[in-house]
Amino acid sequence: AKWHSMKYAVATSNCTTALHLALLDCDLKKNDEVICTNLTFIAPANMIHHVGAKLVLVDINPKTYAMDVKEIKKKISNKTKVIMVVHPFGYPADIVEIKKLAKKKNIKIIEDVAESIGAKINNKKLGTFGDLSCFSFFANKIMTTGEGGMILTNNKKSYMRLKLLRDHGMTIEKKYYHI
Repeated sequence: AKWHSMKYAVATSNCTTALHLALLDCDLKKNDEVICTNLTFIAPANMIHHVGAKLVLVDINPKTYAMDVKEIKKKISNKTKVIMVVHPFGYPADIVEIKKLAKKKNIKIIEDVAESIGAKINNKKLGTFGDLSCFSFFANKIMTTGEGGMILTNNKKSYMRLKLLRDHGMTIEKKYYHI
C-alpha cells in the first residue's frame, strides 16, 4: 500500500482470491454485468461467473493488447456495475479514459495488475486508479513470493469488509468468533 501511495492493503492467498473478494465487495446481484477483456488468464472470468454476475467480454486494442475503450462504450448497459481492467504483459490499459467513463456512469473499477506491477501512466502506478486493485505474486510474475496476492484500496469500509471476508467472517476483535 505504501509503495502505491494507497491507504489499505489486504493480503490474500493468490490473485484469484483477491479478484473474488474484490467482486464480493462490489455487492453484485444476479443480473449485474461485469465488463472484462477477452485477452487474459481465465481467473477474472471465472471469478465473475463464481459470484453470479454476468460476464461481458470486450475485445482488445491491437496496439496495447489491453481492453479497448471504444469496445467498452459499446457494451455498457444499465446493468453494468463493474469494469474489471486487466493490464496485460506490463502494458497499461487506457485507465485514465476508462476511469472517466466509469465515473460518469457510476461504475466501479477493479484493476487486475497481476502482470503489470510497477508499470505507470503519467508517473502514477497502475493499481491506484480503480476502487480496488488486485495483484499476483505467483512464481511467473514480476514481483514474486512463489504464491500470494494482494488487494489495495483507499476505502476503509472496503478494507474492513475484505479482511472479514478473507478470514471467513472472523472478527478482528475476537479470534475465532465468526459473524
